[in-house]
Amino acid sequence: MKPENNTAAQPTLLFIPDISGFTKFVHETEISHSEHIIAELLEALIDANEMGLELSEIEGDAVLFYRQGKQPTAVETLAQVQRMYTKFHGTLKKYESQRICQCGACLNANHLELKFIIHYGEIANNQVKSISKLFGKDLIVAHRLMKNDIDLKEYVLITNQVIDECSSWVNIEQVAWDKPNLGNGTYDFGEVKYCYLPLEALKAHIPEPTIEDYTPPSMNKILSVESVINASIDKVFDIVSDAHGKHLWMVHVKSSDRTNGNITKIGSTHRCVMNEDESDPFLTSHSFDINKDLITWTDTNHTAKFNLVITLQRIGNQLTRTNLTVIKKQNPIQKILYRFFKKKVHLGFFNGSLEKLNNYCLEIGKDDSLYSPGILLEPANTLSQ
Repeated sequence: MKPENNTAAQPTLLFIPDISGFTKFVHETEISHSEHIIAELLEALIDANEMGLELSEIEGDAVLFYRQGKQPTAVETLAQVQRMYTKFHGTLKKYESQRICQCGACLNANHLELKFIIHYGEIANNQVKSISKLFGKDLIVAHRLMKNDIDLKEYVLITNQVIDECSSWVNIEQVAWDKPNLGNGTYDFGEVKYCYLPLEALKAHIPEPTIEDYTPPSMNKILSVESVINASIDKVFDIVSDAHGKHLWMVHVKSSDRTNGNITKIGSTHRCVMNEDESDPFLTSHSFDINKDLITWTDTNHTAKFNLVITLQRIGNQLTRTNLTVIKKQNPIQKILYRFFKKKVHLGFFNGSLEKLNNYCLEIGKDDSLYSPGILLEPANTLSQ
């Protein structure tokens, strides 16, 4: 099929952050979580764009950015590299401090690394139906440079075309965090010269993740319900803690939105869609305490300002005692009003949810295809180093 519209080639900055270790990570870890983690990292790179780069496409383990018109400066280009690098590794650090799942993907996410290819050349834009794609020899050059002889795991490679053809580009040694090295590669289209910088020095700028204390002080228990669920503690935890699956076991919940990730971790957030307005509860999961026979954690309801403490106790291979306790700060008058006007409704909601949870567990127990585990609580084998 011939392109319907081919714009004239024009000087273009190509800016490609590429995740190293992607292939090994995807092929040697749980595919579901590896996909979620890679997607989260790619989103972090896209969100860190501060120099007006256009997103051309996502290429599995890399993002192809470009900018036409304004020539890049050394200062803004290296600042963009630093911004993306720190955002990328800041996201990975959360899997060290906030991780709950012990699958190979979550355990080994910190082995992923980042490199950048930056090139400048003549690029056209091909339009085929509704799809627009970059086209040109210099796009091929940039992609070829992703395979090079640089003996570093993390680096930024900047071709001589960037340095020579951008009039405002200053001596990179004046603005870089490290001394640049010179390199070159010979490809089917000829020799390409470049300089490259290690990114090791940027690790000092990666922020430490903070764990917010979501629990308001001076709370009192206002109700507690309990039931025995016919499923293993691992399965009950997997289902109840899943921010995307609240509708599977909670009555009156249609779906979840406002989630901040696909993998349950400390600080996972979601809104239970019930009335489809701002009265719907917005929750954060935290304070996880997990061992073989007892699991507890808290869902803080920011909308109604109460905490739901979930306790799971193993009482058999396929039996789990499940307790839901609501705690909330109330004055004496609020306690009386709650007891007479709201407690019965809330008891019905939580007891109904436990009944629905048990029925769901019995249903998926009859057909394994209905359930796909999302959280692994026992440590998985780590990847070979």
